[in-house]
Amino acid sequence: MENFDPIVGLFAFLFVIGLLLLTLWFLKSKTALGGVGGKTNLRITDTLRIDPKNRVCVLTYGDKRLLLGISPSNITLLDSLELDETETETEAESTQAAQPKQPFKQQLGALLGPTKD
Repeated sequence: MENFDPIVGLFAFLFVIGLLLLTLWFLKSKTALGGVGGKTNLRITDTLRIDPKNRVCVLTYGDKRLLLGISPSNITLLDSLELDETETETEAESTQAAQPKQPFKQQLGALLGPTKD
């Protein structure tokens, strides 16, 4: 076996890491990892897993609430409900209230409680 040049190994490692980061960026910007950029009216309100492959989702879109049955081969609309303006505004406020206002470090510290030094 010939001598291995550590510089070539370092460049190969950096190249692979760069490709990984580029792939993750692409997935986040184009797929369900990041969703669409900007504000959307589409929200998954609740999900119930029936078994490892099937689930039921409540989806809110604009002024409608949809109950969907999701399996590996299809998605079925089980029920649909029209929301009035007060329900839509209440959901928007609860969604905004549910989003974290504090930095992650403070939230984690509050969850863990006081530590002994």
